[in-house]
Amino acid sequence: MASSDPLIRSDSLALVTVMCHNIPDAVRFYVGTLDFNLKCDEEINGERLVVATPPNLVEFTPTASLRFREAKTEKDKRAVGNQAGDGVFLQIETDCWGKVYEKLKTMGTKILDKEPRKGHQYQAVTVLDTLGNKVTIVEKTTTTLGTVFTKDVGH
Repeated sequence: MASSDPLIRSDSLALVTVMCHNIPDAVRFYVGTLDFNLKCDEEINGERLVVATPPNLVEFTPTASLRFREAKTEKDKRAVGNQAGDGVFLQIETDCWGKVYEKLKTMGTKILDKEPRKGHQYQAVTVLDTLGNKVTIVEKTTTTLGTVFTKDVGH
């Protein structure tokens, strides 16, 4: 029997590695502040594997998990806090904008925007994670993704 392509494709990005000097610092921000779910924290072949997923996942929604990896080599160490150079490393969408924004302020997160950016159908704010990477938090709407991405890349 020959295999055939599925009628509906659903490719997705599965895992993004976040280089860090100290895994607990990364976990504190993404799990403690942004309420990501810690899915895995174990040692495999002498290396610690720590993976977190966004909160409130809905089945069949494509998403990527974050893998926190401790920097060991000089090249790894230079990447910490510099995952995307001067650009935004991650864009995280939320349908709980008010709750997330208040928690960012309460937890002392460094917010780069004086006030949230407001578009016609969304709000967004760029912050620094505990590693120094820029992360944009966006109010999730059906038209958010392209609009905010265009503003973050300066077009």
